[in-house]
Amino acid sequence: MKFRLLGPVEVDSPSGPVALPGVKPRALLAALLLEHGRTVHADRLMSVVWGENPPNTARAVLQTYVATLRRMLVDAGLPPIITSDRQGYRAEIPEDTLDVRVFERHVARGRQSAQDGNHAEAREILRTGLALWRGPALGGIGEAFLRAEAARLDELRLTVTEERVDADLAAGQGPQLLAELTELVTLHPTRERLRGALMVALYRAGRQTDALEVYEQGRQALADELGIDPGPELRQVHESILRCDTALLPAVASRTPRQLPSPPPDFTGREPEIDELRTALVRQTTMPVGVVSGAGGVGKSTLAHRVAHEIAGHFPDGQYHLELHGSTASPVTAEEVLGRVLRDFDPTTTVPGSLDERVARYRTLLAGTRTLVVLDDAANEAQVRPLLPGTPGCAVLITSRNRLSALAAATFVELGVLPADVAVDLFTRIVGADRSATEPAAAAEITRLCGRLPLAIRIAGARLVSRRQWSLSRLASRLAREQHRLDELAVGDQQVRASIELSYALLPEPARTALRRLGLLGLPHFPAWVAASALEIDVDDAERVLEDLVDVSLLEIDGVDSLGLMRYQLHDLVRLFALERAVEEELPKERAATVERVLGGWIWLVERINESVPLVQPSIQPTFRLGRSVDHEIAGRVVASPYEWFRAEEEALTTAVELAATLDLDAIAVELATALSGTAFGGHHRVLDDPFGSWQRTHDAALSAARRNDNALGEAALLAGLGQLYYERDDFPKSRAYLSQAQSVFRGAGDLRGEATTLAALGAACREQGYLPEALHFLDRAGRMWAALAESGGMGHVQRLTGTVRLEMGDYPGTYTALTEARSLFVAAGSRRGEGLTTRSLSLYHRARGEWAQAEELARAALSIFEQTEDRILVAYSERALAKALLRLGDSVTALRLAEHALEVCRTLADAFGHACTLRVVGEIHLADGRLYQAKDCLEDSLRRWTDLHTELFRARTMHTLASVHDALGDAPTARRMSMSAMETFRTYGAREYTELSSAS
Repeated sequence: MKFRLLGPVEVDSPSGPVALPGVKPRALLAALLLEHGRTVHADRLMSVVWGENPPNTARAVLQTYVATLRRMLVDAGLPPIITSDRQGYRAEIPEDTLDVRVFERHVARGRQSAQDGNHAEAREILRTGLALWRGPALGGIGEAFLRAEAARLDELRLTVTEERVDADLAAGQGPQLLAELTELVTLHPTRERLRGALMVALYRAGRQTDALEVYEQGRQALADELGIDPGPELRQVHESILRCDTALLPAVASRTPRQLPSPPPDFTGREPEIDELRTALVRQTTMPVGVVSGAGGVGKSTLAHRVAHEIAGHFPDGQYHLELHGSTASPVTAEEVLGRVLRDFDPTTTVPGSLDERVARYRTLLAGTRTLVVLDDAANEAQVRPLLPGTPGCAVLITSRNRLSALAAATFVELGVLPADVAVDLFTRIVGADRSATEPAAAAEITRLCGRLPLAIRIAGARLVSRRQWSLSRLASRLAREQHRLDELAVGDQQVRASIELSYALLPEPARTALRRLGLLGLPHFPAWVAASALEIDVDDAERVLEDLVDVSLLEIDGVDSLGLMRYQLHDLVRLFALERAVEEELPKERAATVERVLGGWIWLVERINESVPLVQPSIQPTFRLGRSVDHEIAGRVVASPYEWFRAEEEALTTAVELAATLDLDAIAVELATALSGTAFGGHHRVLDDPFGSWQRTHDAALSAARRNDNALGEAALLAGLGQLYYERDDFPKSRAYLSQAQSVFRGAGDLRGEATTLAALGAACREQGYLPEALHFLDRAGRMWAALAESGGMGHVQRLTGTVRLEMGDYPGTYTALTEARSLFVAAGSRRGEGLTTRSLSLYHRARGEWAQAEELARAALSIFEQTEDRILVAYSERALAKALLRLGDSVTALRLAEHALEVCRTLADAFGHACTLRVVGEIHLADGRLYQAKDCLEDSLRRWTDLHTELFRARTMHTLASVHDALGDAPTARRMSMSAMETFRTYGAREYTELSSAS
């Protein structure tokens, strides 16, 4: 926890900032914190909050404020820090949690260091303390007491700033302070100490005339504002500058290295990494080594410089910054670096010739010292090892695009891109808070398009800073064009493309080829076998190439998927660079062959799944012509867990089909798209995160390619797939429209199998809408075609659908014949799913005939099959069938439990048809148990859903049940009206209920 008074009053808890109440409670909290550990009398607190004239209710309100503060702090996860006694209230907090006390400790330590003559250490300590300030102390709240304390603190801040400037000057600074001192003197024109420091800094920068002008300005300001002349110290500085006194110049620099470059002032984030490195590098028992690795532009050097400055006080004997140029084609050698270090330390020395001698002298010079060595942009371990000091007390901080994992006992920090909020914060610091606040969505979009890479964000921000007339939205729209994004991410001598090029140029050829082809594929993530197919090598060799890319931070490990396969991903900007190189360096036929090999691997894996999980209905595409074998061990894992595999590959498969279509590889795009919708991707689509979106995207992309290339059969197969998609979406009119188009194209092309499959699908769509004679018409035609083709799988599918249609029509003999034949065909084909579906349909048949025991037995058998295949939606459908059988047998308790579970599954998997159907069953159970209003709610909800689905027959069945509810509630007119409406629909659609209910009445 942190309590902040050096600026607005704020409290930070482990979970984030605490939202404090209004001004008066915050003034109360500030007063308690300033006196923490001591009881503050209630009368004094009232004067803090209300001044000299508190209201009559002040004491009661004070208690309310205390209670509110206690509650808010405890709710934020903080301990109860505010206690009370008969005199007043007390805040109990650790000293190091209050920024005022931390600042005062830094001031005391800094002053002691300055008194000891250690000016470099003093300025770092004082800078650290001053960094705690966020604005005027206490945020301007409170009455006389707090205003006096705020004034004291603000004055102390200014005094410490002057002391820190004095330490800077004593440590040899001068020109580096000009901008800061100019601003300070402008803000505080009568502070003579600051003005004298500015004069000295100008003098050291060779600007004697400007220094004298600053004195004249100060003399006039003192006279105008205070009516006094400059004091003796400022006059002495003036006189020394007039006579060009060399005493004002910095002392001759010592041989103590102070080489750290400043980190950017807009540095943000990376707190965990800073803490880890800081902790590791200040150890004194050993010589610590920290390694910061990551991709180009991710901010390795910036982080290293920030950490180095924070810990510089622990290394008073010097800080080296050695640039190794490891990401270039000509990294410096250890001999060169050591020669420069030795000459810097003593220009008169003769540098030894051999590497070993230079290493020995370097380590001798550093022995017994506390020196920090920063090795920036290291190439490899061999370059680094000679530059490591040999004794404890020193520390080494290394940055590299390579992991340098062979450095023993080092602390490794692998730097990734920034979190989304930190990326926006960095962007805001660059372009300005006001500008970013006017277009927050565009700011977030720019950082997303930059891949949250710090270099890219800095370049984007710099472009906006130099183009004040541009809106953030304009730059976002320019960056959105992938083909030009890397062109946009360039300003001055900074280019994202050039940064990546440095790493690419140093890769061995197999890794360069792999990067190009992975960029061409553009997959969001992928396993090693994809790279193996792209490179035409085995998986083991592919993994070695991928690890080379990982080691140089051009490829990221995306974790291990549910099949135990390592998955990789390219950063978006690296992907765009790699795609550029693929277009530039590979022939079109090579690019096409790469895509065909990878997609062929997916098709081959889908074929293996089909062999192990036979389909319920025949696929539009019976054979795979373009599949290419992949690693058989991987195929075994895929076949063992097909649903998990589809989950992991969904986005990659979709992207691959779209890429093939873009390249006009229509044959393989059509084959993969239709293969996916005809297998577990389609048959078990609800296991996926965005099943319909993926299905739509693959088919739309492949359909465009098929039409551009006059691929009629491919067009027909995709139209049929879209028809099935809308069937799964419960949009039956659109489903029938697409299927009719597909059937026409298949017939024109003479593809009997495609036409038979599409006719069966049309029959199913008609059945769902209650168009029963039309359904039989399509199914009869499909059956004749499947008989001509002599395919038992197709015949089984058609017979099962025919049986369900005849059941709707009340043709029980025809139903039983069709369903028993379908089950025999599915058993012969080894299709457990088809067998389960037919078994469930037979349960419905026996239930319709009033044979409740047989209905229960068959529903349980179907449920068992689907539980084994882990098909959640068909488990739910079987539970619903079993619930209705149990309801008829009098077990409404079990029936309700099963039906409610089925309803939850349908709701979770967005199955609109199943949701409506199961709501009706739940309503029937409530009706049977006399819960009339619960029954009414469920049935009315079901009725609304059937109306949305345009399924009149099912709507009529629900309305007929709802009529019984109204009758039981005593609303006979509504019940009669609903019954008549339902009967008219039964008559219109030729449903069995018309005959059965007519004869019963």
